[in-house]
Amino acid sequence: MKHRSGLGDSPILPTTDRPSTVNDGTSGPRRGFISKILWFLRQFGLDVLTIIVIGIVALVIDKYVPPYGGRVRYFRLLPGQGSTSPQMEEFGHRYRKQIITFWLSAALDICAPLVIISTLELFTHGRFTSFARGMLGALNSVITCCFIQIILKTFAGGFRPNFLELCQPQPNGPGFGFDGTWYKWTICTGDPEKINWALESFPSGHVATSFAAGVYLSLYINAKLKVFADYRSSPLTVVFCLGPLTLATLMGGAVSADTSHHWYDIIGGAILGTLVAFTSYRNSHASIFDPRTNHIGLEPSRRFLNRPEYDEQVEYDARFGFPIFSSSRISG
Repeated sequence: MKHRSGLGDSPILPTTDRPSTVNDGTSGPRRGFISKILWFLRQFGLDVLTIIVIGIVALVIDKYVPPYGGRVRYFRLLPGQGSTSPQMEEFGHRYRKQIITFWLSAALDICAPLVIISTLELFTHGRFTSFARGMLGALNSVITCCFIQIILKTFAGGFRPNFLELCQPQPNGPGFGFDGTWYKWTICTGDPEKINWALESFPSGHVATSFAAGVYLSLYINAKLKVFADYRSSPLTVVFCLGPLTLATLMGGAVSADTSHHWYDIIGGAILGTLVAFTSYRNSHASIFDPRTNHIGLEPSRRFLNRPEYDEQVEYDARFGFPIFSSSRISG
C-alpha cells in the first residue's frame, strides 16, 4: 500500500483508534487521570488559551464599542398622529423582555454540549481525551461564532422590531431625504443603553450561537452513533441526532416571539452558526460524514493519513439499528 507523498517526517494519526506504538501520554496501565489532563494541556493548551482570549475580546467589544452600523442608518417618520409607513410597521412592535436572556442562552450553549458529549462518551466506552477534544471543539464553535456575530452586530447591525418604542423619537426639525422624513438615532430620547441594544439587530446572536452548538452536537452524535453509516439506523438515534437542531430552531422561535429580531436576523444567525459549526468540527476531526473516520480527533502535532481506498475494519457492529462498540477500539 503506497502512502501519499508530501507528508515529510510528521507523525501520522492511524485510520482507527486501535492501540499504536505512539505514546500519547494517555495509554498504559500506569497512566492516571492527572497525566491525561497534562497530556491534553500540552497538546491543546494554546488552543484553550486562544479560545479564552477570543471570548474576552468579544465581551469587551460587545460592552464598550458602540453599534456603529446602527448609528449610520436612517428610519422614516411621517408627520401626523397615527401615521404609518412600511418602516414604522417594521420597527414599531411592542417591546417585550427576552424570553431567553443572554446569560441563559450562553449557559445552554455550554451545558448542552457538556451533558450530551459526556453521556455519549460514557455509553460508547470513551476516554477522557475524547471527551476533552469534543468539548474543546464545541466551545471553539460557540465562542468563535459569538465573536463573529458581535463584530457583525457592531459594524452592520440594524433596527430591531421594537426600535421605535425604545427610541422614543422626538424630531426637532426636518429630517433628511427628498421629503425630509428620514432621521437617525440622534433624535431618540429613550434609555441610551436600550437604544444601543435596539441598534444591534443583525444577526441574531442567540440563534447564531445556538446553531453553532446544535449543529456541532448533531455532527458529534452522528460520528459517535454512526447515524449516517452503512446500515439502517434506529429511529431513536435519528431523533437524538436531530435533537440539538430542534432546540436551536426553538431558539429562533423564541427571539421571534419576543420581537427581539426580524426573520432575516434569525436566518442570518442560523447560517452563520451552521458554517462555524461545520468548520469547527472539521478542524477537530478527521472528517465530517465519513463513518470510518469522523469520530477520530485530530491533534496539532500529528497528521492524519486518510486513505479511503483502504477499508479498515470498522470499530463497531450494527445491531437493531444501533452501533455496538468494542471497549478496546473506540475513538480517542
